[in-house]
Amino acid sequence: MTFRHPMWVRGVLFLLLLSSSCSLKQRAVNTLYDVLAESEKSYLSDEDPELIAAALPFNLKIIETLLETSPEHRGLLLSATTGFTFYAYGFVEPEAQVIEEQDFDGAEQIRDRASRLYSRAFHYGFRGLEVEHPGFADRVRREPENTVAVLELEDVPLAVWSAAALGAAISVSVDNPELTADLSVVGALLHRALELEEDFQEGTIYEFLISYEMSRVGGSVEQAREYYRRAQELSGERKCSTWLTWAESVSILQQNRQEFENLMEKILSFDVSSYPENRLLNILAQRRARLLMQQIDDFFLE
Repeated sequence: MTFRHPMWVRGVLFLLLLSSSCSLKQRAVNTLYDVLAESEKSYLSDEDPELIAAALPFNLKIIETLLETSPEHRGLLLSATTGFTFYAYGFVEPEAQVIEEQDFDGAEQIRDRASRLYSRAFHYGFRGLEVEHPGFADRVRREPENTVAVLELEDVPLAVWSAAALGAAISVSVDNPELTADLSVVGALLHRALELEEDFQEGTIYEFLISYEMSRVGGSVEQAREYYRRAQELSGERKCSTWLTWAESVSILQQNRQEFENLMEKILSFDVSSYPENRLLNILAQRRARLLMQQIDDFFLE
């Protein structure tokens, strides 16, 4: 994320540090949060991933600083959840894939870092849900289906991104049985969010459900295919991440190399300027597709 007025931002932070007035601190937090919220929109349309990769850690630490002052600010908790998830998936995990063949131990260290970032993300998400639903984090692990029933429409963003972060943490921490046991929590959060707001962020819930369906015991390819179809409908086929998710979750599992190659070609030929609101995510999907094509022989048996 980038800011037009960095000195002004520092001024707000300075006020937070000096002020003894709770109301003044809260106004400063709310003002800076409004700026951060606008920044989130701007970086998703950016065309320079390296610029965003360099800027994101600074923004994330600002968010964490603000949360020290306002620990129950749901907007900041959501920004922390989405921000850490995006940073880990878009910029940390890919580093492991790049170096894995030459430096396996180094790649494992990077994945461990990604796992910690995802864990930080979903813990912020659960904190956000607990603001309105005290005790949610403990109960949802014991009784996922019953617990998520209390969630309402305004909880959907936190529920979806908490599920995404937890699911990503599980995917890079396959040797952690405590995390793996939480897969049912991911499904419960996503299905409840689907009941409340099916078209959230143009099919994002369905996209996450593809990965969930193919990860759970007894998962159905046909059910995943229905999620895939609906995700494409809601996105207007403008999100490369949907094709990437299907390729990685289903095409490889079914050893359908031709389908995989077709989807990679579709991603790589997509005009990212045709959907500027999602430009950065589509660029990152194209980057991941190139890497996957370089490693394709590792995914498919002859």
